[in-house]
Amino acid sequence: MKRKKIQSLTKIGASMLFFIGVFLYAVVFNNSTGWLLFFFLSFLFLFDLLTLIPSTKKIELRLTESAVYTAFEQSRIVCELFRYRPTLLPIPRLLIVPIGNSSLEQQSFYLYTGQKKEVSFQWTPAQRGFFQELPFVFISSDWLDLFTKQTTINLRGPFIVQPVIQQEISEKLYEQLLIFQPNLALAFGTQTFLIRNFRPYQKGDALHSIDWKQTGKRNELIVKEYEHESESDTHFLFYGIAHEQFEEILSIYYSFTQLAKNKPNFEQVILANIPDDASQEYLLATIEPLLEEPIIPTFSNQKLVLFSPALTPNLKEQLHLLQKNNELFLITFENNELCLFWKDQVINFAKRGDSIEK
Repeated sequence: MKRKKIQSLTKIGASMLFFIGVFLYAVVFNNSTGWLLFFFLSFLFLFDLLTLIPSTKKIELRLTESAVYTAFEQSRIVCELFRYRPTLLPIPRLLIVPIGNSSLEQQSFYLYTGQKKEVSFQWTPAQRGFFQELPFVFISSDWLDLFTKQTTINLRGPFIVQPVIQQEISEKLYEQLLIFQPNLALAFGTQTFLIRNFRPYQKGDALHSIDWKQTGKRNELIVKEYEHESESDTHFLFYGIAHEQFEEILSIYYSFTQLAKNKPNFEQVILANIPDDASQEYLLATIEPLLEEPIIPTFSNQKLVLFSPALTPNLKEQLHLLQKNNELFLITFENNELCLFWKDQVINFAKRGDSIEK
């Protein structure tokens, strides 16, 4: 910003010195060329000042497409730029600059008169969260780019930024869980069916749905109709205590649940500081760590996959009780390394996603 001010002052100073020089030339030599050049420059500077008249205060920037963003992932913010009343004189150059957000690019428009324009910004959020607005500055400049004036506006959201996606490590975790407990996949979406009804075959029915035993009894093609039953005996738990690895384990938990989202038979339990107005759909964008350790709900005959930033004595005691009646998997950090605990086995996941058994 200081560099731009210095450049602007330099241009203004050079222009004024040139104007004064032309004026002195016209006075000293008193010829038509000097006076013609002086009046031309006077008209040019006057016209240049007139281009500063259009105000930027009534220019609006409005979000046109709502989206959910992911931290450290490049996305596009689509907006509409407009002015309620068109300007009589065009703004030679209108610059839209984000405030305090270097990940947002700036946009320029020339000869803007207030007409509606679609504006898009490439944005790479630096952190997760729920943001009601993003601040911008409208900077208008004169024709010769000597003077500027500016107005601060807020682009209203909301802007929902989910945690970082760690695809590789979540896939490694999922694979290792299935190695430990192959039956876990049954709870991750394997469907069970009960026969609801028998009915005559209709054109378009799949041949594998024909019940040949009933067909033989009734002397006509009979098909089976099913009803789907799904069991929900798997729970993903997030133990969100205050710790330096809170954001990292939250990112891994979010990545893991995204990987399993197409396998619907699991439930989530979030133990963290949850805002009162937080949406269930975007809960992980808004939660904060707990200052005191929570009490884990009671489960029986369930498969539990628990994510925690650290294995504290309090948590260790609670897990000891849960292990008696449940199949328990713990994913946490030990010596700043991600580990998967199951019974007496510990799997360490290196930074690149490889697993090492201890």
